[in-house]
Amino acid sequence: MRQLAFAALLAGSQLPAHATLVQVQMMNNTEYGIDFSLQMANYVHGGTLNRTFLGQEQTRQIDYIPILLGQGSVTPFAQYSTVAPGNGLDAISLNMRMRYTWNGGYNWDYKEFGMLSKLFGVPHECDMHAAGPISDGQTVLLDLREAGFWPYLLSEILPNGDSCTFYLSANYGPVLWGETGATPGAAAPGLRDVPGIGRAMTGAELARADPALHAQLDQDYLRATGIDLRAVRARNQAAASGPAAP
Repeated sequence: MRQLAFAALLAGSQLPAHATLVQVQMMNNTEYGIDFSLQMANYVHGGTLNRTFLGQEQTRQIDYIPILLGQGSVTPFAQYSTVAPGNGLDAISLNMRMRYTWNGGYNWDYKEFGMLSKLFGVPHECDMHAAGPISDGQTVLLDLREAGFWPYLLSEILPNGDSCTFYLSANYGPVLWGETGATPGAAAPGLRDVPGIGRAMTGAELARADPALHAQLDQDYLRATGIDLRAVRARNQAAASGPAAP
């Protein structure tokens, strides 16, 4: 079986000003194996810089066999250079082919999924610094799982205690670079501000919409990194509130 395809491409030898170098890892918490292309990049003035990918570099390279990321599997680390707010977007795309059994397990079937298309060709992005600082070497965990209110979700779990959650649609979605066999369609205007569709759902929004899933993401991050994000959020909240009045 072919080994897990894995690479990180950092454009140039120097990071952009005020950048933070983090490690990213993807965890498959669905019940099926997948082959996939997950792309991350700084999106600045309509172009991508400091590209990083997990799995296949481009959607067209996604295969049927072998399955790169099995049920419960975690990828090795890649490195990604985030940018400070105002210097560009931390953009992300995911397309995947999922293998699952039916008819008593005698036949294999496949389905393709991708992140829902957005209006005006704007990429999906996650504001990694919104809920607090991120330091060099910290881990961003990309958690793929089923959820009660949508078939599959991709959550970008951040070391500052926040997260960005995206809905996946049937068929491939847009990419940050390369080609895809699908023709992305724009989300309906009424959905442009819907969390998870027109934009990422923040950790606070996810906690209100599905507290059990929010708690599960905390457990996944703790299992992968040994860090309790509940304690991180408590420290961030205490730091934001400042010292108590005398």
